Amino acid sequence: MIIALSCVAVSVADELSSDSANTMTCGTNFISVGDSEDAVMNQCGEPSFKEGSRWTYSGVQGSFIYQLTFGGGNVVSIHSRAAD
Repeated sequence: MIIALSCVAVSVADELSSDSANTMTCGTNFISVGDSEDAVMNQCGEPSFKEGSRWTYSGVQGSFIYQLTFGGGNVVSIHSRAAD
């Protein structure tokens, strides 16, 4: 299932104020540290914003914004924050 998401750019200040998370929910799917880029794309669709190894998803799990950072093709960190 692909979920349509609105585009949101996350600034460095926003990133610094975010909370670290171990998982992200896309519909009924869970994304975790260690999941591949392909797995994230298949379960969550295109990110709202993509800048290099950082992908941002907004409108996920209510009013949260998630930023995933990839290294070596896998999720190495997940940060979340409340949407404005």
